[in-house]
Amino acid sequence: MVRELIKKLNVAENFAALSACKLCRRIAFAVFVAILFIEGAILIPSVVNFERDLLKRLELEGFQTVQSVFRLAAKDAQPADLLKAAARQMENSKLRGGALFDRDGKFLGSFGEETLSPQSLAANSTMQMEEVESGQRYEISWTAENIGHPYHMIARLDSSWIGIELIAFIGRIIGLVFLIAFFVTSVTSIILGSMVLKPVLALRENLLAAGNDPTNPDHYKIADCNEDELGDVIKAFNQMAERIANDFHALAEKEQELLHSKIMAERANEEKSSFLAKMSHELRTPLNAIIGFADVIKSEIVGPMGNDQYKIYAGDIESSGQHLLALINDILDISKAEAGKLELYEEAFNIEESVMSALRIIEPLAEKKELTINVDIAENLPLLCADERRFKQILLNLLSNAVKFTPIDGEVTVGIQVDQMGRMVIYVKDTGIGIPADQLPTILEEFSRVENAETKSIEGTGLGLPLTKLLIEHHGGEMDIASEVGEGTTVQFWFPAKRLLDQAA
Repeated sequence: MVRELIKKLNVAENFAALSACKLCRRIAFAVFVAILFIEGAILIPSVVNFERDLLKRLELEGFQTVQSVFRLAAKDAQPADLLKAAARQMENSKLRGGALFDRDGKFLGSFGEETLSPQSLAANSTMQMEEVESGQRYEISWTAENIGHPYHMIARLDSSWIGIELIAFIGRIIGLVFLIAFFVTSVTSIILGSMVLKPVLALRENLLAAGNDPTNPDHYKIADCNEDELGDVIKAFNQMAERIANDFHALAEKEQELLHSKIMAERANEEKSSFLAKMSHELRTPLNAIIGFADVIKSEIVGPMGNDQYKIYAGDIESSGQHLLALINDILDISKAEAGKLELYEEAFNIEESVMSALRIIEPLAEKKELTINVDIAENLPLLCADERRFKQILLNLLSNAVKFTPIDGEVTVGIQVDQMGRMVIYVKDTGIGIPADQLPTILEEFSRVENAETKSIEGTGLGLPLTKLLIEHHGGEMDIASEVGEGTTVQFWFPAKRLLDQAA
């Protein structure tokens, strides 16, 4: 049975595993120290009792020696004879000296080593200890009633052997404590290692393995587990590992599907952009011809028309053609930007002059609605290195929206400054109808517009803001929109500091 238990515990293997495990070593050390304290607390009283027994033994031996002095002496022996007999007893006993008194306490003489109080009788028979060069000494006082003779005696006894015996006993006790502590620690550690730490270490190794490869639970599944709380934890780990592996496989399949969908969407987007670019080129040629001929008819270059209504129709044709051409150009620019083929012709230019040029184009539209245009441009601005035509396109798109969506007698403000980070910051602010908060996330999508009763009569394709954002981002900038219904909208964008040049440049 013992052999089967040892085989089940697998002592050698468990001991080796415990020695290699930091946690196991800490637990074993804690158990060892705890047992030391417990055994020490239990065995300390044994040391005290052993010392007390030794003193009683010394006292008894001393009493027997004194008794033998009086027993061997004659009944009429004089004090001097008794002192000589006591001196002879010193050779074969632990008696090293003493003092003799009569019944009244009168000092009669002494022998051997001098006692602590040779001239007076001690009041009781308690023992006293004294350290001398030759070792420890104990003095004991016996009365006439104690020894059964008409004398009192103080005996000086050799107690050096008590210290030696006590040290030897303490040594045996300490050895026993360490032996018990080591044995209990070893047995506890082996049992604990077999039943607790070994499964915990296996769980740790498999958790690390699961972290490195969570897709294959068969590699780190723990097969052997006990029917206890730790076994329940291991079973739960196996179930969790299997579920995680299944989830990983499902995620991998989903990832492949998403990747395939992404590739298909990118391919479709490229095809769309390519189609739009080709169609835009195909449409612009006849549109330019329509616009040109409409202008010739309206201007009556080749001769007068018979009816003025035809001039009005020719003007409408030219206006519609210009609108359609602008729409096609926007679609073409967006397609190029999305395909990464939008080219920028960068140069250093004076941004204030460029802004004023854009404002001159937009002023007629603002005057029709009696809008006030404010300009807030910081002084001594650096040159901006960018595509000036695209910059004006950005500004005109924002100014056009501000003018279109601002009621009569409203205000539009254009501001430029350099912020603390060295960026060129431009903003267009209006006091228009504003954008509802729920439509702000979608306003930058292509063909998306603010839909309400106030915007139904306002023309627009929903391409201006998306194209503006793409043009800004192609310059390495960013755009932000803040709006409140009924209060107005502020569109702010900025170019990075690396695009700014000193005027001297």
